Amino acid sequence: MILLQYLNYVRAKSCYLILFSLFVLVSCDPEPQYKGTVLNNHDSYRFALKDHSNRLIDSGNHGSNVAILSFLFTECTDVCPIITNTIRKSLSNVPDSDKIPVIIVSVDPENDSLENRNQFIKKWNLDTNWSFISGPREDLIPIWNSYFINPQKYDVPIQKGGVEGINNALLEKETVIHSSPVYILNDIGVAKLVHTNPIDKEALTQDIIRMKNN
Repeated sequence: MILLQYLNYVRAKSCYLILFSLFVLVSCDPEPQYKGTVLNNHDSYRFALKDHSNRLIDSGNHGSNVAILSFLFTECTDVCPIITNTIRKSLSNVPDSDKIPVIIVSVDPENDSLENRNQFIKKWNLDTNWSFISGPREDLIPIWNSYFINPQKYDVPIQKGGVEGINNALLEKETVIHSSPVYILNDIGVAKLVHTNPIDKEALTQDIIRMKNN
């Protein structure tokens, strides 16, 4: 009987010690260094294409210890403005943000002409550290694949205004459905972090600063 009580005591004490150890481990576990998803050994495709200002942008030699990469198109009216504004506001809280390259890769090269890309930059009042690049579709596909972007074109019906609208006459407008992650690249253009929708501006700011200071 005494032996049984002793064994129960040892068993209970062992369980307590295990639970306590787990509690300590959880309690003392430091906060993750980064807010976004950390990428290990990401196969970041290196590219060199011209941007809206005819500058050759080399993702592997961008001239900073950190760079931002995302994927948009000029006629986008939903997620692209949100992503653009999020990046812009996040950078506004980063010291020397004008030295951090922001590389936007087109997901609609057929319509993202030089003129349209320049209008986009002007519309959003984006600084010279922003580069909106495009090129032949065959040059962009390896970039899209490397960063898990799969743009798909669709014809979306839109209703006319005026008299035609009364008759419910429809037009078709081409749009592009695509994912819209924001990547943070290191000094040699390798993606180390990714933020996905919905993107928290403060979290993105913190990660940019941490990467910048590493």
